[in-house]
Parts: sequence; C-alpha cells; structure tokens
Amino acid sequence: MILSAFLLQILVLLSVIALVYGISAKGQTVTLTMTGYDPYDALRGRYIRLSNPDSRVILDPGSIERYENRRCRDPYVYVVLNRDPGTGLSSFSYASLDRPDPATPYIRCSSDYLRTYEGESWVSIHPRIDQYYLTEKHAGHLDQSIRWDTPVRLTLKIWHGMYAIDGIKVDGQAY
Repeated sequence: MILSAFLLQILVLLSVIALVYGISAKGQTVTLTMTGYDPYDALRGRYIRLSNPDSRVILDPGSIERYENRRCRDPYVYVVLNRDPGTGLSSFSYASLDRPDPATPYIRCSSDYLRTYEGESWVSIHPRIDQYYLTEKHAGHLDQSIRWDTPVRLTLKIWHGMYAIDGIKVDGQAY
C-alpha cells in the first residue's frame, strides 16, 4: 500500500516534468510586457510580484450570452494573444469561451466580472503569471533595484492553451 502510494507520487511528479518539458519544446514563444516589484516575504521565499496591464480584455461577442449563463464551477476562458510585428511583443487581444485554432497563440485562464464599457463587454482575466521565483544568486541584486514601475519582459512558451515561463528580463537584464 505504501509502495503504491509512493510510486503514484513519483509518477505524478514525472508527468508534470514531462508536461513542462513538452510545452517548452513544442510551444510558441511569446513575450509580454509587465511591471513588477520584489516584496519581502519570509515564508514564501524570494520572488518578483508581477502585474499585467492587460488584466481586462474584450469578450468575443459570440460568447457573451454563454458567459452570463455559465456555471460558476467553470470560470475559464481562452485568451488570444496578439503580436506586434514592429516590437515582437505580445498582448492579450480578446477572450472567448470557444477554443481557438491550435496555430493561434492562446492561454486558458480564469476570469470573472463581465462588464460593459462603451458598448463592448469586458472580462477580468487571471493568468497565473503573477509571481516569478528567483535564485539566491539574483535575489539580492533585485531586492535593491526593482520598484513598482520597473519594466519586466516575461517570455512564455505556449502550446494548446498551456504555458510555461521561459525567461524574464528586468530592466533589460535577463535572469
């Protein structure tokens, strides 16, 4: 009994590692512009707290009625990313309840608060990219240099709506 529970835990751990490796190997690379700061947290360790300026996105008109009538247990939407050809940076374009084409870069994330502004319906999205844990090698330097409005470029690998953080640049310096 104990051996089977141990083997199950190892199997789950290996499957998570394989999933992240698969996303990193097969995924499309996108870079998001964010801001961040380095809070002190003795219990959770050293990390950068990230803030995304695109936390509200337009909801696809075909999804509005279904969004209003959906059950609370499934708060997920598919958020399509749009790349600026001039800078190469991506931003969140719109959200939909329908899964986009696999060739289109999108992430699946939770959402809430359907609002209407100037005739368009918007939702608040919550992608799980709000914390980036640091190695001790870089944490001391960032404690001194990062502020609330420090520009951060977060690079993600995206594959079928799943994503993994591939890298981070703070004030142009890669970590």
